[in-house]
Amino acid sequence: MYYQFDHVRLSPDKQIGLHTQPGFEISYIIIGCGTRILGTVTEHFETGEVVLVPPGLPHLWQFDPGCTDAGGCIENITFHFSQTFLDRLLSAFPDLSADILRLKELTEAVSFTGERQSAIIETMHQIDALDGQERVPELLRLVLLMSRLRDSRPISSLSAIGSPEKRLEKIRIYVSCNYARNISIDEIASYAGMNRTSFCSFFKRHVGKTFSHALNDFRIERACELLAKGDASVSDVAALCGFKDPAYFIKTFKKTLGTTPAKWKNH
Repeated sequence: MYYQFDHVRLSPDKQIGLHTQPGFEISYIIIGCGTRILGTVTEHFETGEVVLVPPGLPHLWQFDPGCTDAGGCIENITFHFSQTFLDRLLSAFPDLSADILRLKELTEAVSFTGERQSAIIETMHQIDALDGQERVPELLRLVLLMSRLRDSRPISSLSAIGSPEKRLEKIRIYVSCNYARNISIDEIASYAGMNRTSFCSFFKRHVGKTFSHALNDFRIERACELLAKGDASVSDVAALCGFKDPAYFIKTFKKTLGTTPAKWKNH
């Protein structure tokens, strides 16, 4: 698919988790606020923001459940488009080559501000109100508005994800967003841009423990936070923190902290 234009309204917890994509994405937050992760940067976002994300940059919008409409939903408009879409535009409109090539070479996420932000928002609403071929002129206008990067603030660059510290931060963010489910070594290694052997060696060298050990430690930290609230049972906490077997959770908890989850909770 060359491009996809979506206007969605949904519960905050239905938003997609941390991910990368092969194409570009520009999102306009109509209703909602919270915390976003763009590459190695974590920052707050508010209603009305417009952000362009380049291909390959890990990103996530974590919406605050208290910042919704009357129906408990967030709302946004998102335009996804591929490199092939830009190539087709380049072929059809050679006079616009400088603008389109500037966009194709973008390697950093940017947040639009000022008049550029207002123009993009207006154009996205116009596209949303049209159908089929009627959208084409406005889609072209949107591409040109994005490509001329005046009134924009760089947020995070692909080039920033390279040093050991940045790679470890990338891994930490992924774990913090996915610890409740099974994370295989092959999965996290692929996400970090390494093969299994290189990843295991890299992680042990820089962290001082295996990834599996570090993942369990992270899960136990989260378990302590949930137990401290006193609302969930030990078995529920185990499941919420990625331990499918409550017995293994109790064993790991005791090995890590020297006491059982139940005793820790009571204290």
